[in-house]
Amino acid sequence: MSQVVHHSAWSEVLTESFNQRVQRLPNDQNSFFYQVRKRALTNFNQLGLPTLKNEAYKYTPITGVLSKTFDFRQPPTTPTLTSKAIEQALLNTMDAHHIVLLNGKFSEKHSFINGQRKDLVILNFQEAYRQYGEVFRNHFARHANDETDAFTALNTALFEDGVFIKVADHTVIEKPLIVYHITDANLHNTITYPRLLVLAGEHSQCSVGEFYPTVGTQASFVNTVSEIILAENAHVAYYKLQTHKGNAYQVGNTQCYQAKQSVLNTYTITLEGVFMRNNLNVVLNAEHCETNMYGLYLLRRKQHVDNHTTVDHQKPHAFSNELYKGIINEQATGVFNGKIYVRPHAQKTNAFQSNNNILLSKYATIHAKPQLEIWADDVKCSHGSTTGQLDRQQLFYLRARGIHEKTARNILLKAFAHEVIEKVRLAALKDYLNNALDEKLNALHS
Repeated sequence: MSQVVHHSAWSEVLTESFNQRVQRLPNDQNSFFYQVRKRALTNFNQLGLPTLKNEAYKYTPITGVLSKTFDFRQPPTTPTLTSKAIEQALLNTMDAHHIVLLNGKFSEKHSFINGQRKDLVILNFQEAYRQYGEVFRNHFARHANDETDAFTALNTALFEDGVFIKVADHTVIEKPLIVYHITDANLHNTITYPRLLVLAGEHSQCSVGEFYPTVGTQASFVNTVSEIILAENAHVAYYKLQTHKGNAYQVGNTQCYQAKQSVLNTYTITLEGVFMRNNLNVVLNAEHCETNMYGLYLLRRKQHVDNHTTVDHQKPHAFSNELYKGIINEQATGVFNGKIYVRPHAQKTNAFQSNNNILLSKYATIHAKPQLEIWADDVKCSHGSTTGQLDRQQLFYLRARGIHEKTARNILLKAFAHEVIEKVRLAALKDYLNNALDEKLNALHS
């Protein structure tokens, strides 16, 4: 039984956990990592975990859920998964660089990186700091803000390891780089703090995926931070796929930073998980940047998924487009909170945002809040959200042509989700998503 932690005790609990973890790590008190962790712990103690009084977590009672389910004093859990179980968690149909983290720690043994090349670097954090000290220091924990976000501070204070990916200038990485954050929840409740840092060089191109499979039926909490930095004219496709099994909880913070003429496409897909919070923040800090953000969540039972996005236009002549869609059934709850900021100097900005949802049950819930904050006057911006049920006229049209009701409903739902899935550029992943969608839609009628 996990110990309930009252709000007033979080500082004491996390300080104790911090001290336990630091003793296990190869860092002295003057090291770079120790100083970063110590700063983040101080920030966390000032912030505390968010309550329902925090507007950003108004519909997502994460603090109460965590305090009742997990004991944050517990030491890190050592994974016991077999090599076969780990291999089964990978998307082997995809020809890719498969990079594995087990309970938040990089596992070179279980990773499958196709060939050695000088223009692609994949290292754990200790080795990355040793080989690329100045570059690493300039970006690690500099973009994801542990001064304002409690979960970023929590991760930065308590992470043990992570993956550093560096793509050299003028380099095209043909095969996608897929990072698997595998959580072993077979024997114990598990808390992990995975971390990722991606540096895409000038005029480079790559696809990066973060997949989150959880193995086992015990409760697991994954608190992850990812920093993705695009240099001038870089093109990056970023995929986040949540396929947690069992009793899984996750809070993820993905911070993207774009330089001049860079292009970023993001895809956030939630298929499984009890309680998910996805924070995706993009800063367009130069002219002629482009950002496209796509999301799809398929929810049932009592799942709770909260997608919280921000797009920060800081310079002129930039473009952003956002499309998130949700299919929500039974007693599941979806939350969408999207913000677009257009700063005073960001004239000639084009920014569009759309969130659409279908509710399949009278008990299903969606809280949608698209927002614009514009301080410039020469812009084109729009936002909107729709929530409804399947169109009865469309359903009648299909039924009138002899199509079974179950099949007709599935056709309409697949067409609704297809607008997001068709944007996925990785063929193997697109096939996987289409198959997963078929399975979930068939389960609606079981």
